[in-house]
Amino acid sequence: MMQEFSVITLWQFVAVAAAVVLLLIAALSDLLSRTIPDSVSIALAALGLANRALLGFSAVATSAALALLLFVLLAIVHARGGLGGGDVKLVSAAAFGLSPASLYQMLLCMSFAGGLLAVLHLSVRRLPRPARCPPGASRLRRLWTIEKWRWRRPGCLPYGVAIATGGVWALLSGTGT
Repeated sequence: MMQEFSVITLWQFVAVAAAVVLLLIAALSDLLSRTIPDSVSIALAALGLANRALLGFSAVATSAALALLLFVLLAIVHARGGLGGGDVKLVSAAAFGLSPASLYQMLLCMSFAGGLLAVLHLSVRRLPRPARCPPGASRLRRLWTIEKWRWRRPGCLPYGVAIATGGVWALLSGTGT
């Protein structure tokens, strides 16, 4: 019995670590290109379902039902132009691996992070027009220049950053399994 417990605990640690890495990849991809790869969302959903399967059928059914409900609601928001399609898929995929309490915590933290992101974008729009990057500039400097250029244009926020923040917070806080 003790050996079985340690194997499950090790799997859960690995699953959480992998989910955090996938969320960070999604955030970075959204920041750099304003797209979230489908492969990241698929891997995150599969990992979450495998992790929830350790807790039994009811845990899988609950997570799947909440993820489906969330997908439908966010698809409506997407259809009205309020959220990107990659964002909808990422939130829904993250929901597959979370308990209802953790999902609530993720959505709360995600909303807070999204609000901060919006305030940052609105306040930085007033900065002077960005100068071109000199040849050979670091990737970080090029990213900063591109972001300043994007902030001056009406466009979408990299909401994958907020989703990843909420997901990582929920995964690492461990509110419930």
